[in-house]
Amino acid sequence: MKFFVKRVSVLYIVALIICSVIKGQRLAMALALTISVLLALLRFAVLESVLKHSISIASKKQAIFISLVIYLLNLVIIGITVVLAMQFGIDVLLAALAGTLSILIIVMINAVTEAFGITKNHYGQKVK
Repeated sequence: MKFFVKRVSVLYIVALIICSVIKGQRLAMALALTISVLLALLRFAVLESVLKHSISIASKKQAIFISLVIYLLNLVIIGITVVLAMQFGIDVLLAALAGTLSILIIVMINAVTEAFGITKNHYGQKVK
C-alpha cells in the first residue's frame, strides 16, 4: 500500500499543478481531484483487505459473492463521482477521472518503466 500512496501523492501534486494552471473552475477541479484520489485509495485499501480476507474463507461461493459486492460497490462509487463531476463541466470531469484512475495510471507507469528497465523495484515479485 505504501508503494501506491507515495506514487499517487506525486501524481496528485502534478495534477494539482496542472489544475491550477488551467483557467476555469480551479477550486472545483482541485476538489474533484482530491475527493476522487481519496476514494481511489480507499477503494484500493478495501480491495486489498477483502482479498486478504477472502483467501482465508473456505467457501468459494462466499468469496465470489464478496468480490462481486465489492466490485459493484466500486462501480457505484465511480458512477456517483462521475455524475457529480459532470454537473460542473468538462474540466472538473477530467480532474475527477484522473483522480479515479490514479491507481491504474500508477500501475501502468510502473509496468512500462519495469518493462524498459528504467526502474528495478520488482513490484509484484517477492524479493529476498
